[in-house]
Order: sequence, then C-alpha cells, then structure tokens
Amino acid sequence: MRKLVGATLLAAIVLAPAQTVLAHGGNGGSTSDYRIEVTGFEGDASGIEVHPVELGNRMELVRTTAQEVQILGYSGEPYLRLDSTGTFENTNSPAHYINLDRFARQPVPESASATAEPNWVRIGDGTSIRWHDHRTHWMDPTPRQDVRDNPGVERLISTDSVALIVDGRPVGAVVTVTWVPPPSRTTWLVISSLAACALLAALVLVPRLRRSVPALAAMASIAIVVGSGPSAFRIAAGAIALVIAIGGWLTKRSWLSAASGLVTVVFAVTHFEVFEHHYLAGWAPASLQRVAITVALAMGAAIGGSQLVIGLGATQPNEPVMADA
Repeated sequence: MRKLVGATLLAAIVLAPAQTVLAHGGNGGSTSDYRIEVTGFEGDASGIEVHPVELGNRMELVRTTAQEVQILGYSGEPYLRLDSTGTFENTNSPAHYINLDRFARQPVPESASATAEPNWVRIGDGTSIRWHDHRTHWMDPTPRQDVRDNPGVERLISTDSVALIVDGRPVGAVVTVTWVPPPSRTTWLVISSLAACALLAALVLVPRLRRSVPALAAMASIAIVVGSGPSAFRIAAGAIALVIAIGGWLTKRSWLSAASGLVTVVFAVTHFEVFEHHYLAGWAPASLQRVAITVALAMGAAIGGSQLVIGLGATQPNEPVMADA
C-alpha cells in the first residue's frame, strides 16, 4: 500500500508543472485556431490554383496553364507576377512592406504607392509563389470579443477576396477565416495523469512487468519524436532519448531507461501547446501529435517514477530480513 501511495504521489508531482505550461499559448506559426479556406472564385480562375499553406500563415498560387498571373496589393496595385520567365515582386507596391509584418506594423516609405511605377524584382524561376496576405487571416493577436466570450463555438470570422489578374481578366480568390474551438486541455491532462498513475502503479506492484521497462522507454521516445511537430531540436532530443533507451535495453541498466523516460517527460511538458490549439504544423496530423505527447508523458513519468519508487523501497544491506516460516 505504501508503494502504491508513493507511486501515485510521484506521478502527481511529475505532472503538476503541466498546469502552468497549459496557461500559455502556442508558439506562433506552428499552431493556429483559425481555419483558412479558399471557398471559391469571382470570375474565371482556370489556369491557376490558389490555396493556403503553413496553417494559413501564407497563401500559395500555382500557375498551371495561365500565361501570366498578377496578384494585386491592397490598393489594387501590381504586387506579385508569375509568367514564363519566373516570379517577380514589385518593391514599389505598399503591400511589399505591409506584408513584412503579420500585423502590418512595418512603415511604408513614400516611394511605395499604388500609383508608383512598378519595380519588378525577380524572386524565383518556378511556376508557384507563396506570400503573406492580410486579407486571409485575423489581424489581431487577440481573438475577437465574441470568441473570447465563448471559445468553444465555431465562428466565421471574415470573408475577403484576394484580387488577381489571370491572362488579362480580373479574378478574385474568395478566402474565409473561421475560428475553430481548441481541444479540451483538461481532458488531455486527465488522460495523461490517469495513464501515468496506472502504469506507474503496475510497474511498482507487479515485478514481472518491470522486464518491459526498456521497451516502454523506447516507445516513449518514439512517441516524443512523432509529437514533436516541425521542431528539429525536439526531434533530435527524441532521438537522443531513444538512443539512451536502447542503451538501457542492451546493457540491462534500469537507470538508463529511467533517464530516457525523464527526458521524454521534460520535452513533452515543454510542448504542451499541442493541447492548446486546434491546428499544429508538422508531418504528423494534429490529433496524432496530441496522442503521441500523451503517450510519451504517461510512459516517461511512469518509467522514471517507478524506478525511483523501487529504488527508495529497496531493502538496505543492514536492514534485518525475516526468514520464511
């Protein structure tokens, strides 16, 4: 009973910092709660494809069969151009400077205006271009008041049109911005905590299960890689945790498995924005990242905690041992 209580308390201590981490938002471009969609076109859009990329942080236009495409700025001036010779940007367009900052805080020089002679600068030789466009996102780091009042309800935020000229004809790409409720952080935290406590107790109370600790440590480190999103540093850290886990497996040293488990806990807790935002960047879908971080956190805490509890509860050399009756 003493070990069970100790295991439960240790899991709670290990997971307690998560409450503080969950109070913070995401890290910008890798997370979002807004769904950005091209819902249609005004005019004949044949010859091009337009869609959001990078969680809506930028738009991408692909010139398929069109000969020349221009993307117009906020005052209707030529801003970007795609043709058979490559891709170009008009540095005399106000949009060139306005789009340098997500919230349009960059000053625009007097030389840049809607009536200024275009100064086309070649920026590529492909048939596609990506750019940031303020017509396709919510222009405030703080959500709208009605969203703040009830964040659990999906809401249409805006509908706007990105003006284009495709082979001389005007076209508008209609873009909608929708607030999507973030996941329930409390639910995910409860799942992580209960799973960690259950696995930790099992490892402490059922000795034969301890043989699976090296395999669990390897699984936890793989999970932290899956849930790491686009961060190369986190992926590398997960790889290090996996190497440590494999080392513990091969050498049969439990402290290496425990170390690997604690590394996964640290990086899982510092990546809790997966439970804060609906959309997540990375090769794995957002839902899979959330599951992976939950698995890594629960397994890592259970492995590290169980080894500590077992170590603290071990019989000391000078402690009398009662003989069997």
